[in-house]
This record gives sequence, structure tokens and C-alpha cells, in this order.
Amino acid sequence: MYMLFINILLKQFGLAVIILLVLASTVFAQEEDVTAPTGARDSVWRIGFWEVLQQTFGDDESHPFYKMTGTDRFRAGSGYFGPTFLDPGSSNLLPNVDYKNEDGHAGEDGTLTKLFSYIPLLKGLPTFSLEYIQPTDYVVGIGLSFAYTNIWLDDEQARAATMGADPAYATPLIRMASHFYMFSASIHPFGVPKTDDLDIFIGLGLSMVESTLKSGIRDNPTISEYAATTQTQLSSSAGTLPFRRIGIASGGDSFGFMLEFLFLGNSEIIDNPFATNTIIDSTIYNSTYNDRGDALPSKVGMSGGITRVSWTYSF
Repeated sequence: MYMLFINILLKQFGLAVIILLVLASTVFAQEEDVTAPTGARDSVWRIGFWEVLQQTFGDDESHPFYKMTGTDRFRAGSGYFGPTFLDPGSSNLLPNVDYKNEDGHAGEDGTLTKLFSYIPLLKGLPTFSLEYIQPTDYVVGIGLSFAYTNIWLDDEQARAATMGADPAYATPLIRMASHFYMFSASIHPFGVPKTDDLDIFIGLGLSMVESTLKSGIRDNPTISEYAATTQTQLSSSAGTLPFRRIGIASGGDSFGFMLEFLFLGNSEIIDNPFATNTIIDSTIYNSTYNDRGDALPSKVGMSGGITRVSWTYSF
């Protein structure tokens, strides 16, 4: 029965669950020597801020750029990695929002993203999370959370490192900004976290995702009669995406950190601009860029995961 339980956890949540269970067992072994609990709380508010994200995909063929274009250069491609607020490597407070705006996406923003673009100076919503954790009549605590984050994918950065070097014109041009407005409920198996506690949680959620894309064909000397100059188009998409959430948080009286894993569902929420308009003649496009050979899908998803590390403030 124990092995069956472990197999189910591995299938549903992967190695992350096992790591957290090991951490939990270590914490409880240490707490056996504690004679009196301290710092108990009836409920907790927890704010997450100044996050770093790493985006991964379920398998080599799950990258949305590979699905959209059929180009092998995006097979096993990279996801987003980096901060979403106050990037130390640049002067940008909201780096992904700035990249999107500099690339001319602002006119295609979804309803919520456009609304938040009116925030003075920032021109966007800072990424954050807000969670309320309350006790129950049992040992466990229950949490309700809202979080906002965003990613920026650029075709030149997303290309698979294993495929070797090639000129930029060998792949279609595609740059995408996605904004995640996430609501979730979670179980905290060991109750509302006390001061200096290690809080482990697991939950389910639903995210509204608004995406904008710039897509096109770069000037390509191998097909100069069709692509003598770079040609682009803008498009947008919106949809809801289910996700699972598991993580660990720790801290002192107020400040701490949180590590969480978001497992994204398979919902196809992004309209594929190449399915309706390949910019150049579709036969030429397929012979030049579509290594997969199949018809390009009208919609794609981004199944996989997002690892999120952030500072927290609890009160």
C-alpha cells in the first residue's frame, strides 16, 4: 500500500512531492524534541514578492513554439527563466512587461493586462501572490490564494541548445508575452504555520491567461523571392488553464521565502497565428520551416511546469 501511494504521488506531482516529504519528515523529527509550541496563530496572511521563475515543459514536443511552427529548432526548446520584478541585470522594474511593450504588443493586450497598464510609472502590475490561511476543526489548515505572474518567450532564446548553431533566419520569428492571473485553494496538512515553522502545502487552481504574440518570417536569403524583408503580424489570445500547486514556505516573525511548483494543464489556450497565416506561401513555408510535416494546429497549450521562488511577508 505504501509503494502504491508513492507511485500515485510520483505520477501526479513528480519528484517535487518526494523531496518535500523528505523535508517534512526531517522537520518533524526535529520537532519531537520541542516540549512546548510557540507563536501559534489563528490565521495567517502571506504576501509573496520579488520572484524568480523557471518554466519547463512536459516533453520535447510540448514547447508552444514547436507546436505553432513545426520547426525542429524549437523541439526541446527552453522556457522562461529569470526575475519578473526588478531585474538586477537591467534597469527594468517589470522586465517582461517592458519587453512586451518595446516589441509593440501593447495594442493587443487582454482586458486585465490593458487595465493594469494604466498604473502610473510602472505601466503594468508587479508580480505578487496573496494567500490567506485559516485553521479548521482538524489538524489541517485551508488556504485561498491569488497570484499574478508573467513570462516572456523569444524565439532566439527558446531554441534548443542541443540543435547547434544556425542563422536567425532559419526559424520563424515569434515572441510571446503571457500573463497569469491565478486563483487557487490549498491544504496545509500540518495546520496554520506558526512562527519559524516550515509550511508545506498542496492545492488546485485555475488561471486566466492572456497572451500576445508577434510572429512572422525574417528576411531569408534561401527563399529571397518570398522573404526579401522581415514580415510580422500581431495577435492575442485568452483562456483558462487549470493547474496543480505544491510547495514549501519558511520564515521568521515576518519575512521568509517560498518555493512552489505549478503543474500546468493541457488546455489549448493560445491561438496559433501560423495556422491561419504563414506570411509567405504555405507550401514554401512548410518546405522551409515545418520539419514536422503535419498541418499546424489552430490552438496550442503550454503544458509543463513553473517553478517559482519568492520572498514572503506574513502577518
